[in-house]
Amino acid sequence: MKNKQIQYPNEQLEKFRQIGDPLADQTVEALFKVGFHPHQSETYNTLQFNHQPIPEEFPEALKQYFIKVKSYQPDAKIIEKGSVFFQEYTTEIMLCLGLLSLPYCYAAADGAKVLSFSRRIIENPERRLMETAEFVFDVSEPAAFKNEGKGFISIAKVRLMHAAIRYHLKNSDRWERAWGLPVNQEDMAATNLSFSLINIRGLRKLGFNISPQKAKEFILYWNEIGKLLGLDDALLPKDNHSAFILEKKMAERNFRPSEEGRVLAKSLQDYVNRQELPLKFSADMLMEYLLGEEISEMIGIKSSSRQAFVFDNIANLNSFRSLFPKDKQKAFREAKQQFQSRQALVNSDAKPFKFLNSLQD
Repeated sequence: MKNKQIQYPNEQLEKFRQIGDPLADQTVEALFKVGFHPHQSETYNTLQFNHQPIPEEFPEALKQYFIKVKSYQPDAKIIEKGSVFFQEYTTEIMLCLGLLSLPYCYAAADGAKVLSFSRRIIENPERRLMETAEFVFDVSEPAAFKNEGKGFISIAKVRLMHAAIRYHLKNSDRWERAWGLPVNQEDMAATNLSFSLINIRGLRKLGFNISPQKAKEFILYWNEIGKLLGLDDALLPKDNHSAFILEKKMAERNFRPSEEGRVLAKSLQDYVNRQELPLKFSADMLMEYLLGEEISEMIGIKSSSRQAFVFDNIANLNSFRSLFPKDKQKAFREAKQQFQSRQALVNSDAKPFKFLNSLQD
């Protein structure tokens, strides 16, 4: 009997730690060479919708970059199924985003170092949450990859933002090669799974009955987004089992206690505890429950009290609710309106997915 091929061997994942996003990296290098700083360009800041023409004033490298990103057409059926799933669980997914997906990523010690270089993330966690939520809405709403949507443009800008971070850290004396390339392929793959596989786990922990088929469809949905974000096909799992193996191996390789992870988690924990949420228990208690004991301890998340029975009751209630259909589109519209109202208060003068001109930005 032939041995089965080992999925995601360490040698392969280690190579991906030294690879970034060639298309975006080449574009950023070219932009800095000609002295073009996107954050200073009003046309760059106002370019938000897929239907908007690429500004003529852009350097040729930037124009070709946007053309290349927009040339990829994601699988329409996969996109439709993923968007429908997002609409059905919008509120719950956004809850898991802030209390599970983001702090989950802080457990990756070397990846947390990248985030820690931006004081803005530590000092203003709400801004970080809003930017991440804005991106998720942009790529998940029904029209995301149609002319009236923002999916292509938002993804293109996020890639450039990540490439700018790589550029600045690589050219500074603050980054050690042993940590891997900043925002490397392995770290990007882990982040991508935090929005799909980890979100599914969170929903199930809250008691929602997510079938294996629905879980696979949501993972494949984020695979399409991952391709647009520049992820290598080898890091896009084709089924639930492969996603489980990839996440487990990356966690074993990269998850460990770190000062940066604890600082980031503490900042997020302090922020969520300041919010007036319609809950009879603290938000960080829910965060600890969703993350699980091991990761919570790793990043220093510990609530003042434990009420596991409360979450068991919530899970039972949600399990019961999930048996009944609901108006997905109405729920999605209401959740998006709530987000936009909050966003207007917090980020009234913000530029979406800001291109970093320096590590101080």
